Amino acid sequence: MTRPNVTIFGTLLYFVPFAITFYISLYCLNLYKEKGIWWSVASFFIVFLVMATFGYVYIYLIMPAMGKIIYTSTNLSAFLQEALWGYVRFFSFALLYFYVTQTFRKERENAALKQQELKAQQEKLQYEYAFIRSQINPHFLHNTLNTLFSEALNYSPELADNILKLSSIMRYSMEALEFDSGKVSVQKELEHLQTLIDINNLRFGESKLISYEVEGLLNGQMVPPLSFITIVENAFKYGDLKDPLQPLTIRVRLKPGEVHFYCCNKIKKNNMQFSSSNIGITNLSKRLDVAFKNRYEMNAKSGNGLYIFELTVK
Repeated sequence: MTRPNVTIFGTLLYFVPFAITFYISLYCLNLYKEKGIWWSVASFFIVFLVMATFGYVYIYLIMPAMGKIIYTSTNLSAFLQEALWGYVRFFSFALLYFYVTQTFRKERENAALKQQELKAQQEKLQYEYAFIRSQINPHFLHNTLNTLFSEALNYSPELADNILKLSSIMRYSMEALEFDSGKVSVQKELEHLQTLIDINNLRFGESKLISYEVEGLLNGQMVPPLSFITIVENAFKYGDLKDPLQPLTIRVRLKPGEVHFYCCNKIKKNNMQFSSSNIGITNLSKRLDVAFKNRYEMNAKSGNGLYIFELTVK
């Protein structure tokens, strides 16, 4: 039985075999992925036999030689019972420690993988933007439009004004490729959306029917650049906007920290708008994943002759 006058140092010496058991068990558990489940089961019994033998030698031979006797019973059965109980406890500690560290390690690895995935998506988008931009020299385009604007002033102020609007929206499109954050203020996006609508009103006059409404207050809300413009431009391109009962409907609802965009248009006959605009939506989805991961909802659907797109960004 244990002596009541045992010292702290003696107690620490008594726990040495159990501390060794903890680290050996932890080492064996770390081999689980390489060796498999049977190794873990076998190691439990092998380590117990090894450590029980070591513990017996340590307590009854090594410690007495050092003048430390804290376990006076020589009953082998009692020793094995005490050794088994201590081994189970410290093996359980090792198992718990192994589980906790593996869980945290897996979470860190998953977080790192997600970060790498987002970085890869962002780099891919940057490459795509760079490729698109390389197809058109923006300085040449702007200089040409400015020249046309100056010439048009002599003939038609209205035409000159619309050339200026076209130059503005083209410049915004090019600038959108350079937004490192992937975000732009809703105010700027709405300004250029209005410009797009004005340009199309000039092209089609009253033959295109548009219902455009903005509700709420601008309060620093952000969206990916060209997010509204991409969808509305698709509606002008693929939609049937001549039906007075079903005009192109654009609704923007603004709340503090939230933007809801709605666009609905009648689909032209023999026209598959959903598949035709899929590239633009896919690109927008990628940009939303980079700039607003898990903070947006996007839904595009067609049915009953209508194409409806909704986007909520928080």
